Amino acid sequence: MAPRVGSVREREAGPTMRTTRRSQREHAAADARRRIIAAAADCIVRDGLAQVRMASIARRAGVSAGLLHYHFDTKELLFGEVLTTAHAVSAELNEQALARAGDDPAARLASFLDRCLPSDDQLTHEWLLWQELTLLRMRDPHLAKVAAGLYDDLYATTEGLLVDGRTRRVFRTELAPRSLAETCVALTVGLGARVLTDDPRLELDQARDILATAVGILVGYDDPLPGPATAAPDERAHELT
Repeated sequence: MAPRVGSVREREAGPTMRTTRRSQREHAAADARRRIIAAAADCIVRDGLAQVRMASIARRAGVSAGLLHYHFDTKELLFGEVLTTAHAVSAELNEQALARAGDDPAARLASFLDRCLPSDDQLTHEWLLWQELTLLRMRDPHLAKVAAGLYDDLYATTEGLLVDGRTRRVFRTELAPRSLAETCVALTVGLGARVLTDDPRLELDQARDILATAVGILVGYDDPLPGPATAAPDERAHELT
């Protein structure tokens, strides 16, 4: 029996061809996974997790239902990955916001806490995902674990900013940093939820003022926290693409 042409060519090419093909398969799989996660985020924000069907996500992502289930067995597992991915993107933007705020502890804390409000399109999208998580984590152990990890990250970042401010004597408070961090985040959660639902009695600027005043008092700052440092127009456009 004559050898298969493909087999001969692969042997002649050696490991290079096999490595290239493996790399192409891995790239295709990673690209499909990214498209699935992006499609799932859009569908969940639009319809809510309970109403979303895996088949709809597959169609929006441009993949087969079988490929979607190869990557994610259930909607809950997929939703957990959507949240983790969105949080990772937000973390990069948080670092940019802190860099814009400069070296002042009060400005840095203000900029980070403003990123915990639905203060732009990207954050509003993420907030809608977190609202789904708030409802579902009470019934789903996997999502409860995801939520705990995401909130721990927020608390840890806030605590680090508070400790830095107290060490440098900008903040004068004896409150435990972790408890204070959780209180600050809780304020953003309560205010942000009202802004997100278009409460006519609380617009974004009012929520910012309340947060700046309340946190300023809590941390022992002389005044309300300063307004957050905002991105330049071209930077904002980049963030939302």
